[in-house]
Amino acid sequence: MKQRTAILFFCIVILGQIGCSSVMVTNWAPDESNFKSRPVRVLLGYASDEEIFKSSGEIIVKDANDLTIKKAYDFLSLNPTAIKAPISIQSNSEWVDYKGVSYRGSILIKPIDGKVLIINIVPVELYLLSVVPSEVSASWPKEALKAQAICARTYVVKEMLNRKKQEYDVDTSTNTQVYKGKNKEHKNTTEAVFETEGLILIHKGQPIQSFFHSNAGGYTEDPANVWGNSVEYLKPVPSEYDKDGDQYSWEEKWKTDYVNNSLRDLGVGDIQDIIVANRFPTSRVNELEIIGTSGTKRIKATEFRKKIGATKLKSTRFGIRKEESGDFFVKGLGSGHGVGMSQWGSFAMAKSQFNHKEILQHYFKGIEFARIVAR
Repeated sequence: MKQRTAILFFCIVILGQIGCSSVMVTNWAPDESNFKSRPVRVLLGYASDEEIFKSSGEIIVKDANDLTIKKAYDFLSLNPTAIKAPISIQSNSEWVDYKGVSYRGSILIKPIDGKVLIINIVPVELYLLSVVPSEVSASWPKEALKAQAICARTYVVKEMLNRKKQEYDVDTSTNTQVYKGKNKEHKNTTEAVFETEGLILIHKGQPIQSFFHSNAGGYTEDPANVWGNSVEYLKPVPSEYDKDGDQYSWEEKWKTDYVNNSLRDLGVGDIQDIIVANRFPTSRVNELEIIGTSGTKRIKATEFRKKIGATKLKSTRFGIRKEESGDFFVKGLGSGHGVGMSQWGSFAMAKSQFNHKEILQHYFKGIEFARIVAR
């Protein structure tokens, strides 16, 4: 009886140390049997008639049958536009340099539809070693870095599933995830990736669309208001910790010529005024009325942001007025599309002692944590 009581007491102590924030981690086995070992295909760009590759050791060029067709040391120059079939560039060191950036894995050069693609073939976990510090500062609290690692891993896994019949899974830009190669790696973010190895977010047994953005400006957005489709686990939530992060509040002044040039294809002539027509419940602008010398047109704020430029209009949570000078004064909150996890919100939550699981459960509703396993 005493032994049973002691075991019970020990379990209570352990549970108390873990806290209520601990969650069950399940396993996720993809339908594809070799998916767990499948590398990411990252589009680096399109080849010109001369491309240079470097490494600290031997550079090996192989054909589609994995046969060595050429070797070089330290430096390789070739004309990819002349090849008729895919070739692979590998090195016996841990990286290959392309346009001043070192990439882990290998480089695939693939002609397709009149273009030649330069693709980095790299294991998922090694890819993440660059993505996490490319997306957020490596100086951030560990729990925010872990949250970013899990988000980034889930995102790329989802893209790999969705794009398996296409030529590549992701690129290096904010169109997918920012990826700056081995040069960007940092020990802090490397630890965050290793400590969450294989961990993703799932909903109803499948990886989620783990969208993230810089700063929600106090409230995240419904994807239906951005891309037209509502998602069960991506409901708008308060993100009050955003105010402690960069780009929570911002101001811009747009010159008349810049506005006219940006909106020229609307066909309304020189812009006389821009008026917010209506907003979503999250306070982001839904539609604007563009008044010009040749007519008036109403457009969606998401389209307006593309025309003006994301660096000039950081989010669609903004107000705008025309100044006496003819310029436009814009004041807004947040940065990015606003869907999913606010990166600066996660930073401030981690500073306030929330762990990575609590952060992710705040931004993604009804999700589970799962580890990728082989089928």
